[in-house]
Amino acid sequence: MKPKELKIQVNGRALAGLEFGAQDAPVTIFAAHGWLDNAASFALLAPRLDGVRFIALDLPGHGRSDWRARGDWYAIWDYVLDLHAALDELQLDSVHLLGHSLGAGILSMLAAIEPHRVKSLVMLEGLGPLVQAPAEAREQMLRAVEWRRQPSKAPSVYRELERMVRARTFGRFPVGAAAAELLVSRGVESVEDGYRWSHDPRLLAPSVARMTELEVRSFFEQIVQPVLVCLADGGIATPVSRKRLEWLARLTLTEIKGGHHPHMEEVTLDAVVDSIAGFYRTIGIDSYREKAELCD
Repeated sequence: MKPKELKIQVNGRALAGLEFGAQDAPVTIFAAHGWLDNAASFALLAPRLDGVRFIALDLPGHGRSDWRARGDWYAIWDYVLDLHAALDELQLDSVHLLGHSLGAGILSMLAAIEPHRVKSLVMLEGLGPLVQAPAEAREQMLRAVEWRRQPSKAPSVYRELERMVRARTFGRFPVGAAAAELLVSRGVESVEDGYRWSHDPRLLAPSVARMTELEVRSFFEQIVQPVLVCLADGGIATPVSRKRLEWLARLTLTEIKGGHHPHMEEVTLDAVVDSIAGFYRTIGIDSYREKAELCD
């Protein structure tokens, strides 16, 4: 399944992305990637989900999408508004959401505020937004202000893409070389002396503010759709974040071996596909239900 390049205008900015499958497919999956990743992170997973239209956008500031305006920031609630507007622009009135990491946090909030439009939610290696305790609010904002005061650094320029691939394999969430190549293919831009990362440097800044755990709970408890949470044993879930699973009314939980990007690694991709396809069968997506009946 070769993807089609997608570009839409949302709130005065261009959002780029990839679209897999037929536009007239009976089921549409709307996907959001993780922090510092891009839509290419779904390049292995999307073709394995047969009979669906799969849309993955580069979040603002990522991949080939526009950066936010000077003076703006990258708060999770702004991402929610961006993707809500993208659903309107794409005229998607019935969608299944699939998010990885940061994307899972964003889409969990979108599912909570759109109970009729959103039919299901898959959270892959993600359990909602990052949080702060109320008493930490001042310190959190202070860190952001201090970051803004620092002089801007000239972006690093790489003469060879291979060096960028190697750098990406050793990121905060390490990935294999093949996965890194996918991310680099959409996450760099050509400059006079070589290449540089295309993401907005402000993505590395501390958040001005974060939600509290109680606020996250208020969203999770309003998610009425079926939810699949797929976690890897080498991923980011903690005993504290796992407590959020109790707030999801219609939860299916699968746990697999692997790291934080199991949908991008050949050794773990099958397990992710099996988890998602099995979930879709249980909620009655026809193409997956029919396959299960043929196998019986």
